[in-house]
Amino acid sequence: MRTSHIFTAALLAAGAAWAQPVQYLDLRTPRVALNARVTDRDVSSPDLQLGFSDDALRGRAFGRPLNLTLDTARVRGIYGSGPVDLRLTQEDGALRAKGTFGGQLTDFQVTPQTFKGDVGRCSYQLQASAEGRYQGWRSCLAGLENPVSLSIPPHIGNDDARLVATLALILSR
Repeated sequence: MRTSHIFTAALLAAGAAWAQPVQYLDLRTPRVALNARVTDRDVSSPDLQLGFSDDALRGRAFGRPLNLTLDTARVRGIYGSGPVDLRLTQEDGALRAKGTFGGQLTDFQVTPQTFKGDVGRCSYQLQASAEGRYQGWRSCLAGLENPVSLSIPPHIGNDDARLVATLALILSR
């Protein structure tokens, strides 16, 4: 797996904040609170039981099976009963993911400073804060949600395919 050039510098800069042995992926919206423990081999919470290998992400997420193949250019597989096929590209300093996730159209960009785009039925506009969290708003079928905050631990952020697969999974809800 290729280490993300986008996140390497940001993660090194935030080294003191990320030096803790236990890392957490955290998403907060007015309607959602997700806090998942992350290691280099798995992601776990009451809603997520996922395992990473060098080229795959497998398990259960939000009551649905997940079986994804990860490589430097694509994330492919099945989430629930829907197909996953995301192409990963670098565009103007941003990691871009475009395609389908769980059968829903997805097109987003992420940099150390921003996360923006569409993930399933939700559109996001998030900016990085001084604390290393992304903050902003999202718009889903239920309407505008503000504030929204997201923290991405290094175990996920330092690999493009893991980052895209995990973000598409948690942000598509």
